[in-house]
Amino acid sequence: MPVSNTYLIQANGTRLYRVADDITSVYRAVITGAVSDEILGDFVAPGFTVSVTRTDLGCKTTAEGLFAITGYVEQSFPKLNLMGYSVDLTLGAPGFRDYALSVAIPQNASFPVPAPAIAMRRLPVRVQGRIVADTAQRLPIAGARVSSVDPSSPPPSHLVALRSPLYFAHAAAVTALELSMTVSGSAQLTSVAANGAKVLNLSDRTGLAVDSVLRLSNASRTLLEYGVVESMGPGSGTGQVFLRNALNRTYSAGVATQVDFVSPGAVTATATLSADANAGDGILVASQLLTGPTVAIEPGTAAVEYHDLGAVTDSNGYYFLDGIGRTPEIFLQASAGGFTALTQGWVVEYDQEVNVVDFRLQ
Repeated sequence: MPVSNTYLIQANGTRLYRVADDITSVYRAVITGAVSDEILGDFVAPGFTVSVTRTDLGCKTTAEGLFAITGYVEQSFPKLNLMGYSVDLTLGAPGFRDYALSVAIPQNASFPVPAPAIAMRRLPVRVQGRIVADTAQRLPIAGARVSSVDPSSPPPSHLVALRSPLYFAHAAAVTALELSMTVSGSAQLTSVAANGAKVLNLSDRTGLAVDSVLRLSNASRTLLEYGVVESMGPGSGTGQVFLRNALNRTYSAGVATQVDFVSPGAVTATATLSADANAGDGILVASQLLTGPTVAIEPGTAAVEYHDLGAVTDSNGYYFLDGIGRTPEIFLQASAGGFTALTQGWVVEYDQEVNVVDFRLQ
């Protein structure tokens, strides 16, 4: 009953009281929703949680991905007849990336408000293994290459495995160019460049400027990644270079690491991303298969980054690919000079942080 409606109550036989009903407030579901597994569809995660930034709202979840945000509507949204609101949520579960979600509560909304359908994205895993000759001695093959390839019936979207995971997130439909790199100079690190570092100390900076591209690699090139120069330290010659992106791996000082000054060369193929990509992904989902040696993602923008494709084995025949995700299955091809290339399909085991895929080449 509205507050403006009043009525009389007689008490103790003689006293009359004029009474107005207070607002009736009901604890109810404000937002309801459900999540799925981006890869498998059905979602099962006993640790599924939904956190809400507002302390006046609570949450209920199930292991099957159902959730409800609960509260007193009249208290949480007191001007709902005049305006809309938004509620910010963070969805999380073990083995999945957190998902930030903002749910709009329209003016004069009817409750519960349904949240958009969300496909939770699994955390990527590492694929690693060893490549040996298919002989009795099983001798390791150094310098073999492991690339992602299409299955015998190519799908509409193609998986491209990167030597080093992405530094930045990229939206679907951005450009990815297959190209080569031209070397114009080189230097050495005068101190270790640790995983996560954005500052390099170089023995020589001659020819470098803002937007220059550096390529760091170890002797076997099992570790190889690129950095784009954001700014230069003071002075000339030896000194600091500040990168736009943080390194994914650690590189030793001195001759153990080659630092090349490179620039993009001829473009051999152009594709677009068929799906958005997260920082840390080692897979691109692209409109066509790219075979390398290098790709540039979002060229011509501040978010441009460069990556070599596939993995390379070390002197003991070992290789690794980090950031494998976004797909239930990947096809990997191992190739080396003097051997017949071999392709294996692998169903990615996301409950294992490391998947082992070995090859024997004839």
